[in-house]
Amino acid sequence: MAAAGGKKSTYVDDVFSTYAYLGNGSNRNIVNGVDNTEGGLVWTKARTASYSHILVDTERGTNKYLSSSGTASQVTDAVLTSFNNNGYGLSGSADVNRHSNYPFVGWNFRKAPGFFDIVTWSGNGVNGRQIPHKLGSVPGLIILKSTNSGGEPWYVYHRDLGATKHLKLNTTSASSTSTEPWNNTEPTSTHFTVAQYNSANGSGNDYIAYVFAGGESTAATARSVDFDG
Repeated sequence: MAAAGGKKSTYVDDVFSTYAYLGNGSNRNIVNGVDNTEGGLVWTKARTASYSHILVDTERGTNKYLSSSGTASQVTDAVLTSFNNNGYGLSGSADVNRHSNYPFVGWNFRKAPGFFDIVTWSGNGVNGRQIPHKLGSVPGLIILKSTNSGGEPWYVYHRDLGATKHLKLNTTSASSTSTEPWNNTEPTSTHFTVAQYNSANGSGNDYIAYVFAGGESTAATARSVDFDG
């Protein structure tokens, strides 16, 4: 149904899916109704085994993944075969689709204003560098990782902690107070700020950030809302 003012109507189901499945060890399509040709993240985990969390996104492509369980650089391995207009394709990789009916779950986030964005950049060593995003609203959560520098943790910003503190996704530690990596600067509806450390903006390092909306927006942060699509 068209929304008032000629704006496009969207739903949470259009931009997010939790999909549980049993592995079969063969190429297959996961049909979840999410149009990943718009850009997105697929986050997969075995539900009853201690396999790593596997994160694949459209910015880096189907043949590269990161694991939020540790601090390693991205791995080149085609765990996905495609990003589709109604889901995504899985390979027979044991990490995401092991045989013998292993239970898995896949969380799929689609890029959309006011909901989710994926940002990549190459570090230049500049302190207080502003990184643009396309949420159109103030982020409530940012997850940041160096993709080519092993040993760097997964840094997490949350609006309830503020930019003077951070969490690390790959540990169980409490929050820490530091200028690393957010340079004590709160994000805005157009940018977030990083310090010069190797964790966030080291010269020669590459980075990715998953940016989730947290403030008022004009997009899919409610069951049904309008946005300029």
